[in-house]
This record gives sequence, C-alpha cells and structure tokens, in this order.
Amino acid sequence: MKDYVFHPKLKARSVKDLVLEQGGKPVRSLVITTWRSGSTFIGDVLQSHPGTYYHYEPLLDFGINQVRYGEDATQALHNLKHLLTCDYSEMEHYLDYGPEHPWLFTHNQVLWSRCQAAPDLCWKPEFLSPFCSLFPFQSLKTVRLRLNLTQELLQDKKLGVQVLLLVRDPRGTMQSRRHRDWCPGEPDCDDPARLCGDLVSDYNTALVLRRKFPHSFRAVRYEDLSFDAYNMTKELFDFFHLSYHPRVQSFLDTHTKQTIGGVSSTFRDSKTAPIHWKTDLEWAEVERIQKACHKALKLWGYNVAKNEDHLRAFMPVGRFKFP
Repeated sequence: MKDYVFHPKLKARSVKDLVLEQGGKPVRSLVITTWRSGSTFIGDVLQSHPGTYYHYEPLLDFGINQVRYGEDATQALHNLKHLLTCDYSEMEHYLDYGPEHPWLFTHNQVLWSRCQAAPDLCWKPEFLSPFCSLFPFQSLKTVRLRLNLTQELLQDKKLGVQVLLLVRDPRGTMQSRRHRDWCPGEPDCDDPARLCGDLVSDYNTALVLRRKFPHSFRAVRYEDLSFDAYNMTKELFDFFHLSYHPRVQSFLDTHTKQTIGGVSSTFRDSKTAPIHWKTDLEWAEVERIQKACHKALKLWGYNVAKNEDHLRAFMPVGRFKFP
C-alpha cells in the first residue's frame, strides 16, 4: 500500500480510513454470476490489487445449487454479510466444511500463505476475524446466489457494497461445464433451461437495480470484458472505487495473451477464449441450448446461429445496451 493513490470517491486520507481494525470502512466489491462464466478470472484480477482480502466462493458448502429464495437465501445472505464485515462467528457450517475442501481458502492468497504456516489456526474465527479486519479492500465472488437477493445488500448503506453482475453466453457456459465432473446430473448445472431462466430473471432484476442503485450496481458481459480486457478492467475498477494499480496491469499482461493450463486456469487468450465453444460444440447441442435459451440470448444481445455452417463462421456476441 506504500504510495497508493486512493480512488477519488473514497475520500480516504490514509489506509486507516479503510481498515476495520482501525475503525475504518473497507471498500467492498461483490461479483455475482454462475458456474463457468468467467468469475475466476475477474476474481483474480480483483485479487491482484494490493491490500485485497478475497472471499472465494463463500457459498461452496451449498453444493451444486442456485440460491434463489427461502431458507437457503436467508442463510446465504447471513454468510455474505458476516464475511464482508470480517465476522466469522456463527459460521460453523462454512468453517467445518473448509478443512475437507481447502480450495475454499486456497484462492485467497494472503490468507492461505498464513494457513500453510499455521494450519491449526486457519479455520478458527478467533484468528480469521482479526486477520481479515486488517485489509482495506474486501472482494467477494459467488456463482450460487441469484441477483434478486443482492438488493438487501445494496440497501445497506453501512455495508456500502458495489455489486457487479457478470453474464456469459449460455452456449459458452454450457460448453465449459461439460468439462467438470461435478456438473452432470445436477439440474441447476446441466439444464440449459434453468441457466437461461436465471439469465432472464437476472436481466429483469438488473433493470430494477440500475434504477434504484445507479452508482453501486452494474452488469457486464464476460465477452465484452475479454475482448477489451484492459479498458474494461479500468472501467470496472473505477466502478469498484479501486485504483488501476501496476500490479493489476501486470496481471493482465501475463494472463490475457495465451492459453496455458487446464479448464480452471486463468491464463487465457482473451480474444478467443469466450467464443471457442463455436468449434467445440456439436450443432445439435447448440440447437438444443438455443431452443431453451432464445429469450435469454435476445435480452443479453447474443446472436443465434442459423445452421452448422453459420455457427462456425458467425460472431455470436452482438451489441448490448439496457433500454
């Protein structure tokens, strides 16, 4: 944080103004999306910013399910509020789940490095709460919470969270999910009709949130972010009230030029990664997804393939703008 230039909207004189442990108010960023929609990449971009404590998939213990309403929604919002305020009390199920599923914490680089040094402390609230409270920037991403539930968080002025909805072409999402062994047989994951029902619902909710919270809510398509990674990241960091730090630039320089690693890697050729599904999916599968997703595709500005020859040659990402 040495020589850090604070975003002008923060009105922070020093880092202490943003640190809970010092009585300050952290900068809180929340990314809402669904499985295989580019959130791991954007989460790591946020984590490349200095002084960031990254809450990776805090609803991992909810399984392969989308949280839309009911008791699950109440519990999920309870967990997110607690984590965004560095309060690890009353989080027993989350913390009991962690030791057997360590990736709950491994993506949080500043935390996991300490966990490896002192594993006995890692899952204890008496360590986690004060440690989390040292960080001025709190970023959280989840693929299990639907957008309608974030209104409660946006209304909490004390929390002061910036919410981003990340959307992806459902054809690309479904293609990417095929490579994950936890997806088949799970209706919320392998049914394109459910995915696209959520995309339509999220679109309608986004219209409401844009009107109610014009300064703290935004929606972006994964493809737009990928095709113009540098400019879009600058725009999103401005929205999140984060400075476009040299470390962020360095992350983009090393992660957007070539594809390296497996399906969970964030090293991707950002110009081609979002649309490689055009060559990977059979035409029959594309037809099946498009039939279930016609409304969602239209709302979010994606073009429909007319036949197999058209599929291999067309640009699926059209223009998009909210009315």
